[in-house]
Amino acid sequence: MQGIEQAINLIRCSKRVVALSGAGISTEAGIPDFRGPEGMWQDESLLNLLSASGFQRDPEAFYRASMTLFTTISRSQPTLAHRLLAEMEQMGKVQAVITQNIDGLHQAAGSRQVYEIHGTYRTGRCVKCDAGFDMMPFYAEMEHGRLKVPMCPKCLVPIKPDIVLFEDLLPWTVWKGSLQAVEQCELMLVFGSSLLVYPAAELPMIALESGARLVIVNLERTPYDGSALTIQAKIGDFAHAIFSAL
Repeated sequence: MQGIEQAINLIRCSKRVVALSGAGISTEAGIPDFRGPEGMWQDESLLNLLSASGFQRDPEAFYRASMTLFTTISRSQPTLAHRLLAEMEQMGKVQAVITQNIDGLHQAAGSRQVYEIHGTYRTGRCVKCDAGFDMMPFYAEMEHGRLKVPMCPKCLVPIKPDIVLFEDLLPWTVWKGSLQAVEQCELMLVFGSSLLVYPAAELPMIALESGARLVIVNLERTPYDGSALTIQAKIGDFAHAIFSAL
């Protein structure tokens, strides 16, 4: 695996590491890549449904379109790469994980400082009173056909998952924490992100401008390859090599 020894040395020498994970870290857990050739975002009708205005217009259609994905995520388990980052946090190396994923697999693997910049499917809020809810019981009811739309028991209006949909803004507190972590890191690891989606794609540039080194592990090339140590490999293979070395 070209570049692996250099990556190992960078990790060994770095005390403040921040990781950015994209869809590629979770495809190895069986979760589909939204933007790939067969991804959900290739279907324009789904794009319209899975947006803030789509949810407002037809919550039932939104949930109907989302349930296959939510069910797949709920049955997925963390990969070796997820566990590697959690282990590196316990070692005192990884200071934070920033993820573009909504699946919660970093937390399931044991990572504690996780910034979910695109939100999470696990919780939701009433669109009227903003009360928070655990969404998992609702998903179980919907999967068995006993519920079509989760409703706030107080307001009797739909509950929206805490996912950053098209037309939504990123959660400011989470984004601010991500920026602070990146500005303070010595090494940034990027796992499975095309680095094409903004504003997440700004984070590696902020790391570089702050003096950090950049390592990208991704099967496809990215706009940052000229400024980074790029390893074109499966993330699981990279994680196995790092585990063995550390």
